[in-house]
Amino acid sequence: MVVIRGFAFIDSSTYEETTLREGLTGDCGDARTPLEIVIGPSLRSPTGTMKAIPEFFAIASMEDVWVELRAPRFVVHGHSAVLRCDHNVDPDTLYKVVFFKSGQRIMQHVQGRDPPFELYNFTGADINLPKMTPTSITLERMDFAAAGSYACEIALEIPLYSKASKIHEVSVIVRQKFRPRIKIKHKKLSSNEDLEASCQSAPAYPAPHLTWLINNVKVDEHLTIPHGTVNVHRHHHGQPLSLTNSSLRFPLSNLQLSPNQTVYITCLSTIPSYASLTEGFADLQNNTVPVNVVRMLPAPTQLPVKIITFDQNRSSYLVISYHSLLIITIFNLIEKLKL
Repeated sequence: MVVIRGFAFIDSSTYEETTLREGLTGDCGDARTPLEIVIGPSLRSPTGTMKAIPEFFAIASMEDVWVELRAPRFVVHGHSAVLRCDHNVDPDTLYKVVFFKSGQRIMQHVQGRDPPFELYNFTGADINLPKMTPTSITLERMDFAAAGSYACEIALEIPLYSKASKIHEVSVIVRQKFRPRIKIKHKKLSSNEDLEASCQSAPAYPAPHLTWLINNVKVDEHLTIPHGTVNVHRHHHGQPLSLTNSSLRFPLSNLQLSPNQTVYITCLSTIPSYASLTEGFADLQNNTVPVNVVRMLPAPTQLPVKIITFDQNRSSYLVISYHSLLIITIFNLIEKLKL
């Protein structure tokens, strides 16, 4: 938005209280740029046909204006949340700020009005009046009815312009009260076996997401088996709670193991399933158990060896001696016959 300081004289006969757009050219330094002149109601001259304006806005485009609602994605039941309507508009030119929930107004601030704040029907939380500012509200003691889609909108009087933020989803959660439970089928395995385990989260709202880790490294999801969520017979201020189950079947041959190594299995239970860069996890519980892995060394390869006892060796010697004596006797008889 380009602001030109100077004087302009507006002919009241052509003035309209709606937006006036003309193909004008204004001086901005050495450049002459086609401008869109937007004139608001405050420019009306009460007495004459022309009015001197000490300052007006010449706008090439409003695309540079941005509005963003900053608020937490998750709020613990009964806790507070601050909603801020951030923007890049000069506060002196800001005419109105409105906060919405599910498309309905919950608060608006109009500059110059007495009183400037106006509150609307809103259920699920209390608005802290002393902490209220033109661009922020604090919701306290948030109930489940306060969850939903929030947005804010800013409006300018000169020029006449308004812009709304994107929708921001806010969820009210119930945290887990204890760590997930892990069951290991065998706590001592050989390195060529599969590690089988199961994990169950604590009850919460919404149901937690389970993630497996081995030695602090996330396990590939195709090696895990999700078993869904189960509603439990527990409620938190009328809200049913749920738990999540998952199992794991991991081939230990995938790991580079040293002999008699301990492998650490971790089950991570979180709300939501992934951490945001600014907020992290809204709720996190984890549990780790050790598993002893025995590395199986291959048997050495060798030719078969026959073990002969002393008695067997002596018998063999006697047989060999008898045969030798018999051969010698036969040989002597043959020699005598020749003679």
